Amino acid sequence: MQKTTTKTITKRLSFYKENGLWYADLPEFLALGLGTKANLLMVDGSDRFLDFLSNNGSRATVKLSTKPFEDHTIQLDKLSIGMDKALLDKIGHAPVDYGAYYNVSIYDNKPFQHTLWLCPVTEYVFEGGYPEKVFLQLFSKN
Repeated sequence: MQKTTTKTITKRLSFYKENGLWYADLPEFLALGLGTKANLLMVDGSDRFLDFLSNNGSRATVKLSTKPFEDHTIQLDKLSIGMDKALLDKIGHAPVDYGAYYNVSIYDNKPFQHTLWLCPVTEYVFEGGYPEKVFLQLFSKN
């Protein structure tokens, strides 16, 4: 699909770490038959960012939105469509044709630099596309 979404979408989303791998906690995605648990793997920089967010814990919950909101402290900016197929295959991510790279440009309201990859499940989360910017607030971690 690879569209850019222009809708305002605001959600709460949790992530969990299992056997050293991070996953988006989206049971409804699985229940709808849209993919497998391997589609929910967080890899290629997303995993390291979740380690950072959770302080090397095993869970993190964020509020995310396509528009700035009061109390957001993190900003992601879309860089490009692409993927590292060899890395995805090595880790065991479900087969995909694309994804999008983002730069974490603001963390804790300060300039920051970290590149991460988001798979096509992002289009499910944001109801049809990859936003140009994503704004986040960390709710909880452990």
